Amino acid sequence: MAPGVRASPLAAFQVRAQRCLEHSHLQLCEQALIEAEALQRQASARSAYPCQTLLLGVQADLVMQQLEAGRGVQAMADLQAAIRGCAGL
Repeated sequence: MAPGVRASPLAAFQVRAQRCLEHSHLQLCEQALIEAEALQRQASARSAYPCQTLLLGVQADLVMQQLEAGRGVQAMADLQAAIRGCAGL
């Protein structure tokens, strides 16, 4: 990434959430969970309810990962669906 260029909040969230789900890194999971909460509140404020619902599902996946009861492939599919469903957020 070029100096001074920042990733969108959604893109930054995607990276952290994916790393959490793939590697069960608790600090990354916690940060991704906080970011997901902020994004889903933003979606709600914009009345983007399908996006909000997808993000709530990812939040559940992140919590399950923290509890060492991850959902594996389904969690990754949920994350990808949320990223597609929340494009432009």
